[in-house]
Amino acid sequence: MGASLDWLKEHVESVSFNELLFRVNYGENKYVFGAMYMVEEDEIDIFAISSIYDTIIDLNTKIKYSFEMAAMYNPSENLMDHKMFEKPSGNEMKALYYIENMIFRTSTFWDMLAQLCNVFWKVRKPVNKIYTESFFHDCSQGKNKKIFSKDVYNYFKEADEVKGDMGRWKGNFEYIKEYRNKMTHRNSPNVSTLSNFDMNLRPPTIFVLKRVAEDYLKATEFIKIILEEIFTELEKGTLDE
Repeated sequence: MGASLDWLKEHVESVSFNELLFRVNYGENKYVFGAMYMVEEDEIDIFAISSIYDTIIDLNTKIKYSFEMAAMYNPSENLMDHKMFEKPSGNEMKALYYIENMIFRTSTFWDMLAQLCNVFWKVRKPVNKIYTESFFHDCSQGKNKKIFSKDVYNYFKEADEVKGDMGRWKGNFEYIKEYRNKMTHRNSPNVSTLSNFDMNLRPPTIFVLKRVAEDYLKATEFIKIILEEIFTELEKGTLDE
């Protein structure tokens, strides 16, 4: 592995979530699976948050696995090796398969952050009506605006800036969103083309891996911040009783 890939690997491997964070135990080897009930105005819907958190755990496991597999195929960090007008093959194709898996799951990871905030802040938007970017934009406006929302939205709208292999780049969210949109609605971003349908030059595999890995790392940072806020509020409620 090269220096850049080693740096990414170190940071991705350092991410961890406590799978039992919201588990409510009772008796021996028993726990409360869940509950559906009327939540009071001043109460945190802990079971809804726990459900979202379970999905975050599931996504995190799969994102990290995809990263490990992509890294195992050791995408070259030497840009002279990149042949943008040729189709990817061999290990490069295998790495791209797992990178694309990361891209779709990281997008859902961000969605789960919005779902967490929707429940915790009692925004009460229907689950299927939450669009992550507009959600954080809206929550950063008005008299009840959230500073956290502004921070997330500012990250979404970062100007693109690529500098150095051993540091975070800017504009990763927007880059990955556009990459995913091309995968979904146009030709594959891994196919170079010049036509009325699309103009596209295939980027180096390591470049895309760095972008999505850093976007994932930023999502984990925001998720952990909101989890800390949730537990701070839960502890307040316990003290008030």
